[in-house]
Amino acid sequence: MTAAQIERMDALPNIDVEVLFFIDSAQLTNRAFATLAILGRALADERLGGQVFLIAGHTDATGPPDYNLALSERRAQAVRDFLIMNFGIAEDRLLARGFGPSRLKVPQHPGSRLNRRVQVVNWTSEADANAAPPPQAAPSPP
Repeated sequence: MTAAQIERMDALPNIDVEVLFFIDSAQLTNRAFATLAILGRALADERLGGQVFLIAGHTDATGPPDYNLALSERRAQAVRDFLIMNFGIAEDRLLARGFGPSRLKVPQHPGSRLNRRVQVVNWTSEADANAAPPPQAAPSPP
């Protein structure tokens, strides 16, 4: 992802959802289910019916970059699948992308559990502008 794309993404309305993951896992925890239930009800509200959201998966910086990128994609997909199956959110309203360790929430602590998260970005303005879906992050060089 280019610096301009990251800057544009950061300017869009977004929230870091407190859906944290264990190391080396894309499995949703019991705590994640509770958080996603709140998010799912909000996304299912008819007032957000025309909105498109990016589900961005992230990892900490431990482990190989290629592995972390794939893991972050699985995390984003797990959240997307949960929201679609449990709240009937239309598939075309949720874009799942992985960013690996390229966008650490706590960069001064690259191994922090707070970096193993998903972020939800309102992508509607980008989708309305016929923008391509957000690209996946390229693995960082070793």
